[in-house]
Amino acid sequence: MSKALLIIDMQNFVKERIQQGVDYFPQNSIEHMTSVIEKFRTSGTPVIHVRHQTPEQGSPLHHRSPSSQPLDAFKERADEPVFIKHTSSAFSSTGLLAYLQEAHIAEVVVIGAVAGFCVNSTVRMGTDLGLKMTVLKDAVLSFELESHQLSAKAIHDVTLGLLDAGFAQVTDAAAFQLS
Repeated sequence: MSKALLIIDMQNFVKERIQQGVDYFPQNSIEHMTSVIEKFRTSGTPVIHVRHQTPEQGSPLHHRSPSSQPLDAFKERADEPVFIKHTSSAFSSTGLLAYLQEAHIAEVVVIGAVAGFCVNSTVRMGTDLGLKMTVLKDAVLSFELESHQLSAKAIHDVTLGLLDAGFAQVTDAAAFQLS
């Protein structure tokens, strides 16, 4: 079974929220993500990027907004495909599934942002589409929902717990074996 790494929404809005003081968890998630990317690239295993963009002018995620651009450490290489999504799930508004099928990729390893939203939607839909989904829990970032009094850690723990209960294999980045 061939694998690919799927990086979800690692765009400037993530750094901006952190710089604005929005609580996030785990604190070392970005470092874990960059280490996982390097592991996949070194092994020659496919790396796929998904970015969220909205069509509305003035939106922070409009394609012309600096917030929608990839973080420097998450820019694609020439041989790495990028899918632009307009929905929460990376499968709903892109050609990602067709790409995976054409490349005979049956297992998708997920890292990125944000756990309770786009990561959650993508993993659940990937499972529903028959893919084996693996989530590297310390390489997935959550933000707090202050307006609902939910901490970043609580959202992270509940989201990854639910995914682990029936939608994906959930493991630590260090414990994940590429082969």
